[in-house]
Amino acid sequence: MTEGNRSTAGFRSRGSLARGNPRGMKRTLVIVTLVGAAAVATGAVMLDDDARNTLTPIDSVPTKQQIDSAFDNNSQTALTSLASIATDSQGEFDIGMRLRAIHALAKYCGAPPDVPCANNDLAHQSVAAVITLTRTETMGSGVLILRAAIETLGGMKISSDVSTLIPLLEHPRRDIRAATARALRDLCNTQAITPLRARYSVESTDQVKLAISEALRILGQCM
Repeated sequence: MTEGNRSTAGFRSRGSLARGNPRGMKRTLVIVTLVGAAAVATGAVMLDDDARNTLTPIDSVPTKQQIDSAFDNNSQTALTSLASIATDSQGEFDIGMRLRAIHALAKYCGAPPDVPCANNDLAHQSVAAVITLTRTETMGSGVLILRAAIETLGGMKISSDVSTLIPLLEHPRRDIRAATARALRDLCNTQAITPLRARYSVESTDQVKLAISEALRILGQCM
């Protein structure tokens, strides 16, 4: 059995068993609330050719100015459109476009460099919703979406996101565990030190152990 498949059944089963108890019902309500909020805020998105072309190239990362330009130079329209694309669960947008939308949301959280990203920013709420929806994915495009959301959440540097990320240190996929360690490093929240050390003590993959070691080194400077 490969590493990507190992413990997958157990990881999924925790979500399945949760549906039969109040805690599982609460988690379901959280998912519905997050996605519902994004849907209300964004509404249906109709992308013209400029917007699609901006979010399609795989060999370049569009700047905020380029994204705004693709949405009639309206930052709010760009933000709500990106949020809708990122949280798409109906398959309306292809995987590449969703990945670029997720990463682009980091450019719309707060108003860098003067105004930091905040919990109630639509960009942050949308990325958090993506993680909530995809945290049990263990293969295929769902894993790519989850990893992109983890990377983006770390870059938003909201300290309280440590509680969202720590459980993902136990994900069956090594790339998700490594991405989570890097995201926790970026948050600079020392509450992550103990769970990172605990994961390191049982981790068998060098890729993940290196990411955890780097995270612990940086977090030691945050104290």
